[in-house]
Amino acid sequence: MRDRRHPRRAAAALLAVAVALLATAAGAAAAPPSATLRPASSRHALSFWTPQRMRRARPLDLPAPRRGGLVHASASPAADGEGRGVEADSEARAEFAAVEDPTAPGFRRNGVIFISLPGGSGLGRCSGTSVDAPNRSVVITAGHCVNLGGSRRWFDRDWVFVPGYHDGIRPFGVFPARWLGATAPWVEEGSENADVGAAVVGRNEKGQRLGGAVGGDRIAFGLPPGQVFDVHGYPAEAPFDGATQRLCAGTPFLGHDLASFLWRGPLNLAISCDVTGGASGGGWTIHGDVLNSVTNYGYGDDRRTDFGSYFGGAVRALYRKAASVR
Repeated sequence: MRDRRHPRRAAAALLAVAVALLATAAGAAAAPPSATLRPASSRHALSFWTPQRMRRARPLDLPAPRRGGLVHASASPAADGEGRGVEADSEARAEFAAVEDPTAPGFRRNGVIFISLPGGSGLGRCSGTSVDAPNRSVVITAGHCVNLGGSRRWFDRDWVFVPGYHDGIRPFGVFPARWLGATAPWVEEGSENADVGAAVVGRNEKGQRLGGAVGGDRIAFGLPPGQVFDVHGYPAEAPFDGATQRLCAGTPFLGHDLASFLWRGPLNLAISCDVTGGASGGGWTIHGDVLNSVTNYGYGDDRRTDFGSYFGGAVRALYRKAASVR
């Protein structure tokens, strides 16, 4: 999750709703840009990404300083449809607790992304989620985990997904990327509202497709923002060390980032979860196994608020393109 610093601000809830509707209408999907990678064998990926290199990888969190602040919703709908105060809920659900067994069903679909950065500039890492797709090979993550926003620069060297990762162990093997994509607003403009990326990965060293090895979450688009999310990820900056998966369970929608009103695409989403760098791209699920956002960034003076992209038309187009790659 990228760290951004700013003075906190507030705005009227009615203004938030009105602009959200306009932003959603303006968020029509353009063709998602993509890059096809040179074929990489799982054997090479396995030998390159030793446990030592994995531990050395640093969060791929790029600074993008802009002014913003949380615009609170007046209430967040509970699972039973009744409203409740978001302040009290956020206080109760901010802990990013360690997952006891990242290889267990329901958790093994989440994993760590490892990347060899261009120009020998080091080793990077993010979080990601395996999703259900016809090719059984799609990973959804943050856009800045596959592409330097506002450019055609792809992070396409030794990009691998390691589901169920913990303590340097690769329980389901290593899945090397063969295709990367991101939403058009992210690649063309670096729009924080559309910081979503995807990868199509090859088979692991046992010859398994990703979906066959760990399964995949369902994915949903165009839902009301007022959901209650389970936030998954592998934070690697203090107080965390990236060794295991963590979870903020039952975190309700709080509102939007004020800066989100300035960017292309539907307004992003805010929830309370004490994330740090490395959690970028980690999945936000609803109803147990439906992916509906990913972690994008947070602010240095407000560690408890996590911002993620709304899954609208641009993300739907990205998913459909990734799912069609053979």
